Amino acid sequence: MSKPLRIALTKGRLEKDTVGLLESLGFDCTEVHEKGRKLILSIPDANLEVVLAKAADVITYVDRGVCDMGVVGKDTIMEMPGKFFEIVN
Repeated sequence: MSKPLRIALTKGRLEKDTVGLLESLGFDCTEVHEKGRKLILSIPDANLEVVLAKAADVITYVDRGVCDMGVVGKDTIMEMPGKFFEIVN
């Protein structure tokens, strides 16, 4: 099996919305819902890992290659230096 795709998320509304999207696609996000204090969570049937982080850290993790993509608010993108691709507005 190949290395899982890592998605960095901030805790809160964006986490809930993104996990809801994954569930609507048929993926089992039980581990994400039962996370406790864990910060790296598996969605095995999708070959995904969710990494929970602070908004500024999400951008750093993607920029440094720790995560393959991240979901943050537009305000975070506007505040951080660097080149980022805003896929969804």
